[in-house]
This record gives sequence, structure tokens and C-alpha cells, in this order.
Amino acid sequence: MCPKAPIILTALIMDSFLWRAILGAALLGAAAGPLGCFVLWRRMAYLGESLAHMGLLGAALGLLLGVAPIAGVAAVAIVAGLIMARATDRYIPSGTFIGLVGHVGLALGFILLSTMETVRADLMGYLFGDVLALSPFDIYAVAVGGAVMLAALWLLWRPLLVVTVSRDIAIAEGRDTRLADLAFLVLVAGLVALALKVVGALLIVALLLIPPAAARPLAKTPEAMALLAAVLGALSAPLGIAGAYVFDAPAGPAIVLAAAALFVATSAGAAVQQKITRSG
Repeated sequence: MCPKAPIILTALIMDSFLWRAILGAALLGAAAGPLGCFVLWRRMAYLGESLAHMGLLGAALGLLLGVAPIAGVAAVAIVAGLIMARATDRYIPSGTFIGLVGHVGLALGFILLSTMETVRADLMGYLFGDVLALSPFDIYAVAVGGAVMLAALWLLWRPLLVVTVSRDIAIAEGRDTRLADLAFLVLVAGLVALALKVVGALLIVALLLIPPAAARPLAKTPEAMALLAAVLGALSAPLGIAGAYVFDAPAGPAIVLAAAALFVATSAGAAVQQKITRSG
């Protein structure tokens, strides 16, 4: 038994901020998992990363204008997503343009935040998250926002899945592929806004990609993969925060590493299962 286990249990009983951190990160992971499946299936990790980088600029503009940072993040991420979605290879490769927009947004956000005396100490929090500082309002925002995103994803599941599998089939069925793409970008932007304080601008995409990647070896259908990704995303929160406490590490990165450990475990388990099946 870990020598710090009794201390961890005592801390969890006595410190409400730990419970808020676990609950907030678990709710976020549960919402990120199913949405991240589409990011994985569409091979849009680079777009997701650039949107996450723009989140830092959105937080800075929100603070500058005196509005909630989460509103600034959502607005800037949606606008940036619409701009990136129109990228073509006409003048420069679309991937280059997407990366350019994202990194310019990250640089501008960092510069703006560094000029604000009142938030200069919070720069690391915006970059890597500050899950231990979640307030009851933050938990409420993550819970409501995550529920809305999951409900929207459930309603849009069929159109998004058809467009993801084959755009030609979606067009043949008379589906509006532009509307599906726009809805998907709005959902990713909303998740970026919710996740900024939990894991930070530099680690948001990890929470979108790793739980679905961990779920893939164990799932036989898209629906099963999305459900399992939500479970693994939620499970990363208590594991990561416990690890952060034991090793005195930052909680946001520790949550990402916990998700990575689950990925290694599911991949190894699937490999062993395949080996047993072939030998049998």
C-alpha cells in the first residue's frame, strides 16, 4: 500500500477544493471523450490544437474588456474556427495556415496577459491549467456546458458520423455538410472554453485525443468508443489528481499523464488479447 494513501484519504475528506477539482476535471473529461472521437476520426488534431492556442487570446481579451474569460475564449475560438475552416491550399497549405493562426493567437494572448499586472501571476494557470482553484461556479459552468455539448452531440451524432465516414454519402443523402462542420467547430470551441482553467491552453487537445485513443482498442462500434472514451476521460481526473498529490506535481499535466497511462494500459491489454486469440 502506498505510504501516502492514508494522507490522501484524509485530504480528500477534509479539503473541499480537492473534491471540486476531481468533479470538475471528471465532468470535463466525460464531455471531451465523445467529442474527441470525432477529432480523432476526422484527423483534426492540428485544428484542435490551434483552437486551443486561440483560447489564450480569448481569455486575455475577455479580461481586457471586463467580461468573463470563458466568454472571451468561446467567442475567439468560434471565430478562429470559422476562419480556419475556410483554409485552402490555394496560396499556402491549409495545415500551414491553421498552424499560423493558432500560434499567432497563442503569442498575442501571452503578450496581452503578460502586460496585465493583476493576472501576470496566473500565466502558468492559463497555459497549464489550475484545476485546484476551481470554484463552485466553475463546477456549475463545466457541468452545464458539458451537458449541453453532450446533448448537442447526441442530436448531431448521425449527421456528424455520416460526414466523417464519407462526405460524398452525406451529400447524396441531402445533408448539409457545412452545417455539420460548423456545429462541430462550435462544440470544439465550447470545450476549449470550458477546459482552459482545468488543463490550460497547451494541454486541452491531449484531453480530446488521449481518452478516445485509449478507447479505440476496446470498442467495436463508434457508439461504444464514444461511451468508453467518456468513462476513461472521467477516470483520468481522480487518478491524475491523486498522482499529483503523491508526487507533488501540477494537477493539470498529471491528469493528462493519467490519461496517457490508461492509453498504455488499454493498448497493452488489447495486444495481449489479440495474441491469446491468435494462439487459441
